[in-house]
Amino acid sequence: MRLKTIYVYCPNDIVTGGTDALHQIVYYLNSAGFNAKMVYFAFSNKHQYTIPEAYTNYISSFILNEDVSDDPNSAIILPESAVHWQKKFRKAKVFIWWLSVDNNTNRSSFFWKLFFFATLPARVVVNWDYYKKRFGEAVVKTLQARTYSFKKELNNVEHICASHYAYDFVSKRSSKKVSLCIEPISKYFLEKYNESKPSLESQERNNAILYNPRKSGSFVQQLAAFAPDLTFEPLAGLTQNQLIEKYKHAKLYVDFGPFPGAERIPKEAVLFGCSIITGRRGASNFYGDVPIPDEYKFADYQNQKEQIVQKIREILADYNEQNNNFDAYRNTVLNLEENFIKSLKENIQ
Repeated sequence: MRLKTIYVYCPNDIVTGGTDALHQIVYYLNSAGFNAKMVYFAFSNKHQYTIPEAYTNYISSFILNEDVSDDPNSAIILPESAVHWQKKFRKAKVFIWWLSVDNNTNRSSFFWKLFFFATLPARVVVNWDYYKKRFGEAVVKTLQARTYSFKKELNNVEHICASHYAYDFVSKRSSKKVSLCIEPISKYFLEKYNESKPSLESQERNNAILYNPRKSGSFVQQLAAFAPDLTFEPLAGLTQNQLIEKYKHAKLYVDFGPFPGAERIPKEAVLFGCSIITGRRGASNFYGDVPIPDEYKFADYQNQKEQIVQKIREILADYNEQNNNFDAYRNTVLNLEENFIKSLKENIQ
């Protein structure tokens, strides 16, 4: 029996890889013939709900939690960060979408919450622009975070996973159906890639090494001190177009972050022609999520600075030859959209 309505829960007014994925699944479900609705929620009663500009190409309307009915012909899709909503539903089918593993298992623990509140004054100082608008929301979000209990799973629950890492984690713990459902990169980046594709191979590239300071900034600083002749360029405070220009003109992107999921930026970077170097944390340890040769992944990266710098120099010195080793990753990224739609049709029922 075809589901009447699919409700997708998403925190409002936040633009991240996770919220991008939640808007994408609404868009692709509707494109595949389902009736999907975006359900916004917030961590503050004073919140003013709006569709972020970045997502207006995915949805044109939304509803709120009080508008969702617990109907046996409907389904609820919850990100793993919002599993507390599942207790509201006993008749509808509930899909937990594991966009991240670490954000559920680590950030909902007692010790993480203790660490969060102990470091909150410093967080406010460092990220004042964020906290001056969302201090209350950040506190409530941290307090409400719940680790998903596989031992107390409800009968109406199934799992869909946005990475091979998540699939491995969930399938080892759950007796329920577990499916792969990996979202593509954003429509905008795919469209810009198709526009740029004819000129990417001949694109002149510089030796700046791109990285995400939020994910691996401290280690990159160590690399920079170890090899001061290398130039590392942080990707921060950039528009989508500015990000694309960075990707198009760089030879290399490095990421030694935790990879709680398949991660958006490495996929964007490799698609626009960057070579990739990573650690082996979380999803980066899974070839299905980051399909690059082992020589570009470093498990003990803290103690492998010399080897990493040597590999960086090889890529910068011989970009054209080295970059061929990342074609499998690019093909994986390009096939995500087709495979995502196929997975939705097969598993959301």
